[in-house]
Amino acid sequence: MKGVAAYIEPAGGEIRLTFDDMETESVAPTTWTKTTHFTSNTYPEAELENMSLSKEQYAEIGENLVLRLLALNGRLE
Repeated sequence: MKGVAAYIEPAGGEIRLTFDDMETESVAPTTWTKTTHFTSNTYPEAELENMSLSKEQYAEIGENLVLRLLALNGRLE
């Protein structure tokens, strides 16, 4: 099974949002392994914490997530 892990980390007054490819051998996964770094973007800390990013920024985050999930599962050509 393949998936995407999303996590945030501080980056000097900003927050980095990262998506990494993950994989597990099991159909009932308890342990996932990072296979590839997909993408990361930094956002102003206050804007992200207050959920005040622009619609375009939220759309980009969602598009990256769906795009990667489709690619990992062989649904894109």
